[in-house]
Amino acid sequence: MTHFDKSKYDLAVLHVDQQCLLPRLGKSNLFRHLRKVVKGIPTIVINHGSPCYPEMIKWEDCKAGMKKLLKFADAVVVNSYQAADDWGFGHTIWHGLDPKEWFDLPKDPRVVTFISSAGLGNKYYGRNLFMETREILRQKYGISHLWIGEEVAPFKNWNGYRTFLGQSLIYFNPTYGSPMPRTRTEAMLSGCAVVTTRHHDVERFIKHGVNGYICKDNPEHAADLIADLYFDYKKAIKMGQEGKKTAQRVFHYKRFQADWISLIEKVLGRKI
Repeated sequence: MTHFDKSKYDLAVLHVDQQCLLPRLGKSNLFRHLRKVVKGIPTIVINHGSPCYPEMIKWEDCKAGMKKLLKFADAVVVNSYQAADDWGFGHTIWHGLDPKEWFDLPKDPRVVTFISSAGLGNKYYGRNLFMETREILRQKYGISHLWIGEEVAPFKNWNGYRTFLGQSLIYFNPTYGSPMPRTRTEAMLSGCAVVTTRHHDVERFIKHGVNGYICKDNPEHAADLIADLYFDYKKAIKMGQEGKKTAQRVFHYKRFQADWISLIEKVLGRKI
């Protein structure tokens, strides 16, 4: 690396998740390198994950490893209050979006989900629940459940994704360890009726049966709730609109900006 003049920087913001505890991964090596580079600069680390990585690291080992890895930071931000509780540390800032950027369009009767097909293990993303729910929807109800990113043709641009999401009636979020999935918020802002697992603060903003459905970690229960909305178009539309109002209030970018400004000022010890 060329000479790095630390005097030119007021603050460093780094990103991490539990995969950074695996030394063989490039992202882990990169984080450790950046940690050394920014030494001497006030630093905030955003921890995007949770200790849920049973395929690779035991829960308590994950917590201990992350605490050791991040002990240099002036502040650690996590994406949910549950993540802060699970790690045992962290300042919670929920994400925030601009409601005007999302398209609430006439809805086609379809069910969609957008989760990663790789990385961070099946439990973290709820892939098993997702796949089993899909199969029940197909066999029991004759409902096709589309996997965005895998089965939907690649979008030409961001407008393509926003249009497809805005035209979708129901969004299913199956995650277990993912703190505050952004795609669920995007779906809510697009007027989709959301069926979601209860993890990572969901009950702080979703009232079951009003602005969304909260399902158990059980594919039969999830499929039944999805089918209830699929076969009652008016109910799904109404629930989607209530969810949209919630997301506009709770996940607004202005609140997000204010939270970050407050934290940065605290770390720097001055107004910005």
